[in-house]
Amino acid sequence: MMPPGPSNAGFILAVASAVAYCSHSIGVRLFVGDLTVWGILFLRGLMGFVVATLVARHLKKNMWGRNKLLLAGIGFSGFLSAIGILTAVATIPLYQALVILYLYPALSLLLAVPLNHEPITSRSCFLIAVALTGCAILLWPDEAVGLTLEIGHLICLAGSFFFSLTTVLTRRLGDDNSGLEPIYHYSLHTVLGVIPLAFLFGSDLGLTTLRGVGVGLALSTLGFSGHIMCYAALRWLPAYRVGLIGTLEIFLATLASWLLFNDPMSPRALFGGALIIFVVLMLNRPPAPTNQRGPTGRFRLRPDLFTSRPKS
Repeated sequence: MMPPGPSNAGFILAVASAVAYCSHSIGVRLFVGDLTVWGILFLRGLMGFVVATLVARHLKKNMWGRNKLLLAGIGFSGFLSAIGILTAVATIPLYQALVILYLYPALSLLLAVPLNHEPITSRSCFLIAVALTGCAILLWPDEAVGLTLEIGHLICLAGSFFFSLTTVLTRRLGDDNSGLEPIYHYSLHTVLGVIPLAFLFGSDLGLTTLRGVGVGLALSTLGFSGHIMCYAALRWLPAYRVGLIGTLEIFLATLASWLLFNDPMSPRALFGGALIIFVVLMLNRPPAPTNQRGPTGRFRLRPDLFTSRPKS
């Protein structure tokens, strides 16, 4: 049962979350010259680590959880997904990056079969095929409008895959772990992993100027607040509704690509993106009523990244 409160509270929070997420992506694209992707990742991880640690101390919770190996896997997979997604946002058309990211509900269906032993239906297989077809159409080069397949697209696909893996692994935690443990481990892996990887790739954090630090903190705040508002919205709305509202991020990103960045677009690329959005919407239909407990083979979009599965 949802807690009592204003009827529009969940809707406002879900919309605000989508706007914050999209604003974060737009900010990364606009200000990537002031600091590097590594710097953004480091500050976002540091912010999450500090907040999770302070909340855990206040609630007297042990952040290492009951399944340390699984939490480590969630943290590492989440770290890799963040690298792929932020790199893609900074290097390829924004609407393409966001649409490719939203492949993760379909990819999660596939990964959940071997990892979580969840059943998969013929309908789900059809939607997965549609999503992959849409991805292929979206990525197909169109020289007439300047759309080419770049390394950023492949990095984004990898980011979407690890995002899906993080979601599936988080589902394995069940209800025994609070939402803090995954956030803590993702943030810890990010803080510890960013500097060595930046050094390995011959880059730095880009946090040598006050402007760079200020931009990084602002972007980190946007991303983290979007995450918190999304999770808070789940107190008022079922997960599938929050997921549906979350697709607003794709439409806002498409507008930003067109109005702010003049990214190349083509009818074919937009059609491919529309197929992926169609799959997301179909996977977020309200669950069918049932009198029996247990898995139904239906996957709900998980907008609450790195948190425990909400009850809806």
